[in-house]
Amino acid sequence: MREERIGEKLGKIVVRYERGRVEPLYFQWGTRDFHVRVLNSHWIDRMTRPIRYFFSVTADSGEVFLLSYREGEPVWYLDSLIVNGR
Repeated sequence: MREERIGEKLGKIVVRYERGRVEPLYFQWGTRDFHVRVLNSHWIDRMTRPIRYFFSVTADSGEVFLLSYREGEPVWYLDSLIVNGR
């Protein structure tokens, strides 16, 4: 497996805010739609300003994505895609 850097803004994302937690549920990348099947992990990078929040998710397609957003900004990013193979 390898990580392919994407670094693109997402056009659409649906997120659940519940009890102080943030959970991505659905996002659109280009013309493709992805429903989040599993939230693999999430973490906060407090060394950056603004603070960045990261989410590793597995989509219904089986692909693994790294999503993020910066505190105070309404924009989410597709940071990278985990690709099987070489």
